Amino acid sequence: MGSEAPATSIPRNSSDTTSGGDVTTSTTSTSACETGASWGARGDFVIESRGAGNAFADAVNALVDASDTPPVAVMSHIDPGCVWKVAFTAPQSNGAWSTEHPSTFAPMLRHPAGLWTAAPQSTGWLRIVDRSSRPVWIPITDVTGSATYAEASCASLSAVRVSATIPLSAATLHLTTPAGERTLRDLMGTEPAANGWTVRFTFSADTAR
Repeated sequence: MGSEAPATSIPRNSSDTTSGGDVTTSTTSTSACETGASWGARGDFVIESRGAGNAFADAVNALVDASDTPPVAVMSHIDPGCVWKVAFTAPQSNGAWSTEHPSTFAPMLRHPAGLWTAAPQSTGWLRIVDRSSRPVWIPITDVTGSATYAEASCASLSAVRVSATIPLSAATLHLTTPAGERTLRDLMGTEPAANGWTVRFTFSADTAR
């Protein structure tokens, strides 16, 4: 995703991270097309299966279906140098961006029809509420994504597609699934690549209200 445009078209600042007061977004009277916004995933979030019997996709999708908390969101803003940035990462349960689980922003390319990453986002998170009602923060790295604006005001996104890596450091994280307690390594069921396991997910999203 985003391969249509060269990653060098916007300079990257990997130190640009989500935090409590670093970024101001607008989702009120000003169009999200002009100032950026945060969009929370709707209930159609789906981890794509890599084949029959993908326990990780099956478990996470079932847990997301049973929860009202968005597992991920999309946030965009304009840096002081008029550079657009985007992050695909989980919000806190109240919709605010997590200061305990900071995420980096990536350079963003825009078109009237949508947005996409111009270079990989270094770090982000999925927030999954497991069967015991415990939020489990799953780190993701090397995140690339794209989305289509669903309306002229950019108040919602459709066809959000994200590819990311779950690093090896997350292998021992536990999820209470409908089938019982499992680690991420148990659920993945395959040996990881050098950097971890590749996951892909899709969803649509609305601006935070």
